[in-house]
Amino acid sequence: MFIYHRVPPLIHLRYYEKSAPYPATVRISRLIATGFLLMVAMASSVAAFASPSADPIVIVEVSDPIDQLVMDYVARSLETDGAYAYILKIDSPGVSSGDLAPFYQSVLEANAPVIAWIGPSPAVAYGGAAYLANHADLRSAAPGAVVGLLSPAELRSGAESPSARPGEDPAAFLATATLLADSTVTASVAEPTVYGFIDRVDPALGQLIVSLDGVTLTRGDQSFVLDTAEAQTIDGQEVTVATHPVTFVKIGLVDRFLRLGASPQTAFLFFVLAIAFAVFEFYAAGSGLMAAVAGISMIVAGYGFATLPMWWPAVGMVIVGFGLLVWGFLQNRVGWRAALGGLLVVAGGLTFTSTRPAYPPAIWLVIVASVATGFFVWYALTTVVRGRFATPTVGREDMIGRRCVAIDDLDPVGVVLVDGARWQATADRGVVISSGAPAEVVGITGLVLEVDPIGAPTGSNRDETQ
Repeated sequence: MFIYHRVPPLIHLRYYEKSAPYPATVRISRLIATGFLLMVAMASSVAAFASPSADPIVIVEVSDPIDQLVMDYVARSLETDGAYAYILKIDSPGVSSGDLAPFYQSVLEANAPVIAWIGPSPAVAYGGAAYLANHADLRSAAPGAVVGLLSPAELRSGAESPSARPGEDPAAFLATATLLADSTVTASVAEPTVYGFIDRVDPALGQLIVSLDGVTLTRGDQSFVLDTAEAQTIDGQEVTVATHPVTFVKIGLVDRFLRLGASPQTAFLFFVLAIAFAVFEFYAAGSGLMAAVAGISMIVAGYGFATLPMWWPAVGMVIVGFGLLVWGFLQNRVGWRAALGGLLVVAGGLTFTSTRPAYPPAIWLVIVASVATGFFVWYALTTVVRGRFATPTVGREDMIGRRCVAIDDLDPVGVVLVDGARWQATADRGVVISSGAPAEVVGITGLVLEVDPIGAPTGSNRDETQ
């Protein structure tokens, strides 16, 4: 267990003002002296907790799909100066893309012992993530952690399983790798070992660190005897405390932002957002804010396109589906276009990548994103377009009887031009009004005009209305 001490306040200052206040110079002198004492006290407390002889145990967090950014981050973390040991805290569905050989080599060449811990439960280590654990000097897992789905080790290119680490029995390792190529095994106290991937079971990270005390690890011709815990008497009770500080390292902020698109469901979500905001900007003709949001969303989605094993027909399905939704919106009715478009968006999201069964898209997130897309098209976009098409201000009474020209076919819904303003309109009595034909406004429902044809289009009529 870890024992944390809260440092009590070193100095308590109270200022009692008497009837005759101190001179300003005295007050300033006291403030300077107080500041100096505080600096000395803080420096002393920091020095007490940062013993130069206590090298840190560095915890390297490896989560979510692993790509080249994560590989580089792990390699850099394993070069930390003065580290006593490294613990790879793994919870990853596998390697989506990247160069495996130097990645695993960085584990073998670390300047301190490397321990892999797959946890906390229910953590997973599939494919290349399991092979990352295999290359550590000691491999541990929390009860309930799952290892397997080893083939392929890298999903985008389909790279096959790497060989066993130095010192492993190749035959025994190959037998385990073959068994777990497309299946999984769950770590448990009853079965604490899986050859080549799990050596022991530790329920929590703190318990792992304390239990490493006295363990001997061998790497090539090097041997490490770990000293990670000691017994101390605190308040009359004997407790076990860690002898080394623990430092957690995580991937950088910019890389974390890009990796928002590293999972299939988030890549799909940002792709849909990019299209939706781009369409919104097109119809709203605003200041460019929505275009900027669309661009940022596309950058995140593009990162997913570049690192995930994409199934490109699904991307095409999403684009076509969104186009049909917008087409149905322009017709101002929920018809076969809108229904087919919605189905294509959902189907594209569920088949966005070929990562099954390692990490399939989250179905709930795909459905939520698709429903939000339909709501956006049929509510938000409708409101914006009506507002834009109704730019000129005219009285409702003056609209009745006005002549207009159909901009596109009214079958029965389309767009007409009235005194230079574009309006959504619907043909009365189910009559189809062809593009360019003159019509007459006979009614208004909300912001949608009801129009009737007034005869065959002529050049003079077009000139008058345009």
